[in-house]
Amino acid sequence: MKKKTHLIVLFVFTILFTSCIWDATDDTDDIIDPPFQSAYEAISLTREAFETSTEVIGTKTLLETGKIYVKDQYLLINEPNKGFHIYDNSNPANPVNIKFLKVLGSTDITIKENVLYINNAVDLIALTYNSDFSDVQITKRIRDVFPVMLSPDRFYPNIGNDEVVVDWTLTN
Repeated sequence: MKKKTHLIVLFVFTILFTSCIWDATDDTDDIIDPPFQSAYEAISLTREAFETSTEVIGTKTLLETGKIYVKDQYLLINEPNKGFHIYDNSNPANPVNIKFLKVLGSTDITIKENVLYINNAVDLIALTYNSDFSDVQITKRIRDVFPVMLSPDRFYPNIGNDEVVVDWTLTN
């Protein structure tokens, strides 16, 4: 019985591994080269332009949603890599879009008292704001806390030393 089991196992492995043998012919027409470059192009800014890009602007159409945060009567809805849409949620049946907080490269936020802590691409920033979000001030910036933003297909950007990737766009 033991010999029969060994033969069955040997037979199964032989069948399985024969499908792994490469064709030894020299026919290279059927070989598809793997992509060695990203299908996306990095959107980057100089460090100086990047550090001055955070601002409160008028309302903007919400195109893609990320995480949602609640602070007092406000909803902050992240639009990945663009910023945060701020809604007055005093009437939950009818939230009103009041502002857009432009924070390039942002995907996450935490709030403690009246300070917003936001990932700003590779940096971490702390912002103070007034009661109606009409004005925000960066009170602290810690550079290079987060890794460089990879493309959606996991490639590193090809950028200069004084540049920061804030998003990616499909090249086609």
